[in-house]
Amino acid sequence: MIATIEVTGDDSRPATDLGFLLHKHPDRVQTFPTTQGTATVFSSEATAQRCRVVLHVDGDGVRPDKSSGVSPYVNALAAEASSRFVVALGKVFGDTIAGRAAARPDLVGHVWDVVVTVAAVPLRSASTPAELFGPLGWDVGVRREQLSPVQWGESMHATITVRGRSTLRDALRQIAVLLPVLADDKHYFVADDEVDKLERLGDGWLGAHPCREAIVRGYLKWIRPLTEQATLRFGDAAAPDDDGARQYRAPLARQRRTAVRELIFRSGARSVLDVGCGEGKLLAGLVSDGFAGRLAGIDVSVAELNKATTRLARLRDVDLWQSSLMYTDSRCRGFDAVVLMEVIEHIDADRLAVAEFSVFETMAPRTVVVTTPNREHNAVFGLADDKLRHPDHRFEFSRAEFADWAARVAERYRYTVELGGVGEDVPAWGPPTQVAVFTRIDCGDKQ
Repeated sequence: MIATIEVTGDDSRPATDLGFLLHKHPDRVQTFPTTQGTATVFSSEATAQRCRVVLHVDGDGVRPDKSSGVSPYVNALAAEASSRFVVALGKVFGDTIAGRAAARPDLVGHVWDVVVTVAAVPLRSASTPAELFGPLGWDVGVRREQLSPVQWGESMHATITVRGRSTLRDALRQIAVLLPVLADDKHYFVADDEVDKLERLGDGWLGAHPCREAIVRGYLKWIRPLTEQATLRFGDAAAPDDDGARQYRAPLARQRRTAVRELIFRSGARSVLDVGCGEGKLLAGLVSDGFAGRLAGIDVSVAELNKATTRLARLRDVDLWQSSLMYTDSRCRGFDAVVLMEVIEHIDADRLAVAEFSVFETMAPRTVVVTTPNREHNAVFGLADDKLRHPDHRFEFSRAEFADWAARVAERYRYTVELGGVGEDVPAWGPPTQVAVFTRIDCGDKQ
């Protein structure tokens, strides 16, 4: 699997600034382990006028399973640029795809003269590369290789070259979506978090694409419930708003996961423990967003952990184990960030101090992210004052109660705390979800 990314510089932006966007030094050869094999990145040309970066993945991690119908002895999977290549692309250039460039944030929105070439793209889709890339402003070149012997005709694989003006973030997002569509295949389990990923990758370009329906179906493996979800999000079936305009509001759980992922990336954490990870949707989202560090999740429910294992198995290695905040577990130590997303309200109030001690004293991460319902907002959902949002909730904080609890915890365990919210902030009732981000005051001394 091999691809090249080339940009042309100008007086305001030398082409070698590409290194800041890709987080790769143009004078170095760098290697990265991925689930698809070892990825190697280097610059074949690096001048102020032109910079060309090469990504090669050796395919050593590619293992066809029995359900693929592919021979384990003679196959092209290790060389072709389909969903396997996109997984490696996300691992190596995840920050670029997410639009993060800490050293040079001004470059994220810069429009370059870009040329992207991807070899051995399988063309199994009814849609052509020109139909998929052309409406996005790309000049598209397709070169099919002749098979040997020549009587066999042309290969089903082709080298695709797209040329145009684009931000690097958008170029890589479009590549990440459209390559699996052209291949008409995904090698991993596809669930509703894949709809989340399509929504992120397609932001700003997929909604208006004339082949949107074909792209959505191909990307989601023609799974009808998922394609219906995606169609709703891109506006066709959204409920009309008060002014008659149609708009889509993401479910609160999805908004919450998105907000927490952003807080994790903002914290600079290189290892994350998700306490009460459930089905693993937050962890899967971090993988999709290109989080490159260690990820782990714990839950008291074996059934939920089994679901998380299925969801995460084909993405990358994530540590999962059964545990509880009610006792000390040495495996939970050593993480930069710990997330308690909709967890504390499931703990009896008289045992909350035990959970606090487990997280803030025993685990002692640099960052703790806590989300919990805002009881005041329940009125917006039509709930009576004495009703909680979920039958398993032991309590729910008002905004004042949550602020008081967060301040006491921060003072007791030497953290600072910043409060926020997720969801629509309704006057008098506030947002539906409350957020507290704790940062350890002495983190420089311990980590």
